[in-house]
Amino acid sequence: MSATTTALARVLVVDDELGPRESLRMLLKPAYQIQTAENGRTALDLLRRFQPDIVIMDIKMPEMDGLELLRHVKRADPSIEVVMITAYASLETVRHALTHGAFEYLIKPFSRQDLEDVVHRALLRRQTEIGARGQVTRLVEEMRHLSAKTRELEEAARREAVEPSLRVMQLSILREISRTIVGELDPQRVTAAVTEQLRMALGYDGVAIVPEPPADLDKADAAVMACAIQDGQGPLGHLVIDNRPSRRAIDPRERELLEMLSEYLAIALRNSRLYGEIADAKRSLEQLIASAGDAIISLSPENCIEGWNPAAERIFGLAAAEAIGRPITDLLPRGDYADARRRLADGTPMHAFETTATAGQPRPAELAVTLSALHGRHGGLEGLIAIVRDITAQREVEKQLRQSERLTALGQLAGGIAHDFNNLLQAILGYAQLMKQNPRDAEFVARSLNIVEAAAVDGSETVRRIQQFARLRPDEQFVGVDVNQIVHDAIAIVRPRWEEKIARDNRSLDLRLDLGSIETINGRPAALTELMTNLILNALDAMPDGGTLTITTRGEPRRQITLTVADTGIGMPEPVRRRIFEPFFSTKGEDGSGLGLSMVYSIVRRHGGEIRVESEPGRGATFALTFPVASEPVGAEPEAALPRARRPARVLLVDDDPKVLGTLTEILRSVGHTVTAAASGAAGVAAYGPGRFDVVLSNLGMAGMNGWELAERLRRVDSDVVILFITGWGLRDEEHGRLKMLKIRKCLFKPVHPGELDAAIQDALAAV
Repeated sequence: MSATTTALARVLVVDDELGPRESLRMLLKPAYQIQTAENGRTALDLLRRFQPDIVIMDIKMPEMDGLELLRHVKRADPSIEVVMITAYASLETVRHALTHGAFEYLIKPFSRQDLEDVVHRALLRRQTEIGARGQVTRLVEEMRHLSAKTRELEEAARREAVEPSLRVMQLSILREISRTIVGELDPQRVTAAVTEQLRMALGYDGVAIVPEPPADLDKADAAVMACAIQDGQGPLGHLVIDNRPSRRAIDPRERELLEMLSEYLAIALRNSRLYGEIADAKRSLEQLIASAGDAIISLSPENCIEGWNPAAERIFGLAAAEAIGRPITDLLPRGDYADARRRLADGTPMHAFETTATAGQPRPAELAVTLSALHGRHGGLEGLIAIVRDITAQREVEKQLRQSERLTALGQLAGGIAHDFNNLLQAILGYAQLMKQNPRDAEFVARSLNIVEAAAVDGSETVRRIQQFARLRPDEQFVGVDVNQIVHDAIAIVRPRWEEKIARDNRSLDLRLDLGSIETINGRPAALTELMTNLILNALDAMPDGGTLTITTRGEPRRQITLTVADTGIGMPEPVRRRIFEPFFSTKGEDGSGLGLSMVYSIVRRHGGEIRVESEPGRGATFALTFPVASEPVGAEPEAALPRARRPARVLLVDDDPKVLGTLTEILRSVGHTVTAAASGAAGVAAYGPGRFDVVLSNLGMAGMNGWELAERLRRVDSDVVILFITGWGLRDEEHGRLKMLKIRKCLFKPVHPGELDAAIQDALAAV
């Protein structure tokens, strides 16, 4: 039983789903030794202990997918045959699998016959390749052995007193024939040369090399003989000598000579078959390279082009004759190529990178390049292989897809806003029409007005949330903030996630805090805590194999503080680093929204800060944030030390919407203010005169002359008059500085409550 088990081929099945994994095990168990693994890491552990002949793996698996596991298997033992199984048979997936050495792939669902057939073919190829590698060594040893044996026989013949010349002649014939057959690779030419030389040298009637000896051959007949041609792997044919026409007996010494010759023939025939298989493999590889959709470029150790397939001609627009001999840096950016070459010199078997090529291109081409080193038997670098794919169209499609996703998101947002406002407008319009129908029902009118007012308040709350989301309206006032405390608060928030990751992945995660003595900054604590939490969570995601997170705070010259968040994770290439702050850009696939770092950037900018990031693949990432130290926040209102008496004001009210202009006029007059209404910015400038008004209240977004332009015109003639803005659009971050420059006392957001409007005017009067 143990001997049978030892002879069975070993098959490792890798699938994260129990059902398919067990199904494959039961199907293959009668004919093979089977081991199973539920993920890539378990498979790599089994690879060393089980030493499989064949690995059957699913392509789509969590953590480590089939393509990554395939690369690990081929690096561990290139002779192991790998069969990929997928339910997603895209051309790109198949191409990746075959490019990295997969033998075959099966598409779910597949039949038992398909499975057994592909396993059988994979096993045959592995046995053939293993045999081919050892065969050349054995052939050389056998040739040396036979040559030594020939020399020994020659020496013995010279020493032999009986018939020395005959023995020498026979051995000379043997040497001459062996020279012919050992140097010949074509089996038909080997056969023709041997049969002709034997007939001429020894005068035989008939000489033939056949698969099987003739059925009528009589072993007792001295005029005929058949010598088996075979080696350690089995029979290769028979050498048949037939002197029956002349009835000349074959001398025993000739029989010895012919048996010795059959050993040479076995070596020659096996050698010719091996080289035939090598030639077939070479032709197949050449056809594969010629038909590949990617450019396959072979390079010398000096980085010059030695091989150039048709796809390279298409991608770079150069014929092979123009490309051969040129430095590859004529076509690929020197910096990107030099970096990849340096990584290969450090021991990395291959390095993939993306770059933009402009040389010889009508327009810049986006290229994905995989550079691999070719090492000789003694470890020296014999050359390089560059596989180049033109991904320009792919990147354009991705760009369009991102734009489509953004438009979809905006469409969903607009649809939700429309839904909320339509509900509110339905209530307002319905009760307004009912009040017109029942103007004398005071109780009904009062109840209806309450509902209309509540609907309007709900609408204003919806607008406020939208403006906060769009960063057009502050969600809270700036206060003095201790950044060190923000760091501690964020760590407390993410601690459960941190501990869960350590327990789940069994990886070491270290946190190092180096918090200096720093001044406070002006900011919003909730927003800064959200920023810090996002940076820590991003760092955790960037360290799947564990690592160290270091958070540092330092005071800087020019009244700034610096907050640094550094991880030792996987890092990022330069094209990704340049885009990480773009909205909707994510490297996490479906697990990422693409809004986290975009939000971080927006918060930093709203706090008057700067953010920069440094990163390289495999060397972690460092985010450095700088903020100005605390100063008086924009738009802050000084608190009155004592209650103040209310004062009526002369107000110039400017708004181009007649309904808003009329409503605000009535509100202001109802609390005792004197109002001059202007229906446009130009009308406001015409109505203004120094000393005529205490306060100018202007809408910000108006046709023709807007509020900004109106304020600039008024400041040219009066630098002291109080100006207030009111807006339904909101304010962008960069506009807060413009408010300060124009000495705008405050910006109110529509819809404004009567009390809030009057309070803003009273505050302005008190500050004069």
